[in-house]
Amino acid sequence: MIKSSAELVVLNAKYDASQKRKNKWKESRLDALEYYKGRSLPYTMDYFDSSLFEKVPSANINVTKRIIDRVSLVYMKPPTRIYSKEDTPLMFHHKDFKLQRAERMCNLLDAVLIKPCVRYNDKDEQHIEYDIIFDYEPIFDGDDPLKPTAIVYPIASKDTVFDDTPELYVYWDKENTYTFDNNGKIYTDELNPDMINPYGVLPFVECWRDGKPESSYLDTDASSDLIQTNTLINVAETNKNANIMFQSFGYIYVNGSMIEKDDLDVGPDKISFLGADGTMNLVSPPNTVESITSAVTTAYKMLAQNYHIDISFVEGTTAQSGVAIKLRNQELTDNRISDVIKWRQVEKQLFELERLMIAVDFGKDAGELEKIDFEESMEVLSDTEQRDKWEWELSKGLIDEADILMQKDPDRFDTREVAQEYLQERGKIAVEAEAPEGSLLQELIKPV
Repeated sequence: MIKSSAELVVLNAKYDASQKRKNKWKESRLDALEYYKGRSLPYTMDYFDSSLFEKVPSANINVTKRIIDRVSLVYMKPPTRIYSKEDTPLMFHHKDFKLQRAERMCNLLDAVLIKPCVRYNDKDEQHIEYDIIFDYEPIFDGDDPLKPTAIVYPIASKDTVFDDTPELYVYWDKENTYTFDNNGKIYTDELNPDMINPYGVLPFVECWRDGKPESSYLDTDASSDLIQTNTLINVAETNKNANIMFQSFGYIYVNGSMIEKDDLDVGPDKISFLGADGTMNLVSPPNTVESITSAVTTAYKMLAQNYHIDISFVEGTTAQSGVAIKLRNQELTDNRISDVIKWRQVEKQLFELERLMIAVDFGKDAGELEKIDFEESMEVLSDTEQRDKWEWELSKGLIDEADILMQKDPDRFDTREVAQEYLQERGKIAVEAEAPEGSLLQELIKPV
C-alpha cells in the first residue's frame, strides 16, 4: 500500500527525531572518551576567547580517568579461570588486559561490545584477540526492540599520511558478514567470497553498566555527571591560571602631566623618572585563588560521592589502619559485589563464543569453563595488623609459611613448589648454623 504524503511527513519527522537522538548519543560517548584520554582542551576553549590561550595555559585535570579507574575493581586483579582442557588458555591473547579495559569503558560509556577475533601472530599462529567496540549501529529487523539482528561498526583507520582508503565498516548478522565503505562499495574477502557468517550467531558480547535498558536499546548514559563536573573543574582551574598570570602582582599605573608614555621603561631592574608631579601606584586585586581551589575541591568531593568513593580520595591518602580504610571504602566494596555478578555472566557468554570460534576456526574442542574466581581486592593492613592476621591464620591451620611467602613476594614465589623449596633450603642453613663443627648432627645432614 502506497502511503499518503501526510503519512510520509509524519514518518520523516519521527526519523529526524530518532536520528537527532542517535547523533546526540554518539556525541556524548565521543566526549566521554576524549575526556578519559585527557583531550579536554577544545571543550575548555569554548568558554573563553581563543586569544587567552596564547598567554595562559589551559587546565587539564583528568578527573574522568581517575574516577573511572578507581571504581573499576573487578579486573584489578586477574580472575582465576579453570578449564577442563589445560591448553585452552593458550589460544587467548591478552585476555585479562582487554577485559580490564572493557570494564573501564563500560563504566565510562554504559554500553560496549566485546568481539573476539581470530588473528595470526608473528609466528603465523592462530589465536583469539579481543576488540572493544565503542561506536556501533544496531539494526532491528525482528519484533524484539531490545535484541538487534545485525551490528555495523567502523574499522580502525590506518595512521598513514598517504593512505586514501575511505572509511570502512563491517556488517554482521547471523548469516552474513562483509566489509563496505562510506560510499556503499562492498569489499569481498578471497577467503570468504560468499560473505557467510561461519558462526551462525552475532559474534559479540554485550556489556552494560547497569544491565540492559528496558525502554530502548540505546537508552544509556555516557557518565554525563562526570564529564560536566570535569568541564567545570577545567574552566575554574583555567580562570585560576589567568588570575595568577595577570593579577598576582597587581596592576601598576602612573599619573603626572610631565610623563611621556614612550619614556617609561618598566621592569624589576629598571628605574623610571616620573618628573616633578609624577606618581606611580600599584593596585592589588582580591586574591581569588583560594576561593577557586575551595570550590573545585568541593565539586570534586561531591562527584566522588556520586561514584561511592570516600572524599579522602580527593585529598590524597594518609597513613591509616586497615580497619579505617575498609570502613571508608565499604560503599565502594559493596558496589563491587554486584559488578562481580555482572562480569561473571559476561565471562560465561564470552567463553561460549570463544568455544564456538575455536571449533570453527581451529578445529578443536575448547572443553568447559569449570570455574571462574574473581579474587578480592588487596586488603591494606599495617605491618602489625598483617602479622597478627598471619599468626591467627597459622594457628587455625588456614595457611602455612609457603602461603605467607607467596603473599609477600608473588613475583619471586609464583608457585607453591618454589616457596617450599626456599623454606627447605632456609631450614637446612639454619640447622647447619646451629650444629657444632664435627658433631653427629652435622654429619647426618651432609649430602651423600
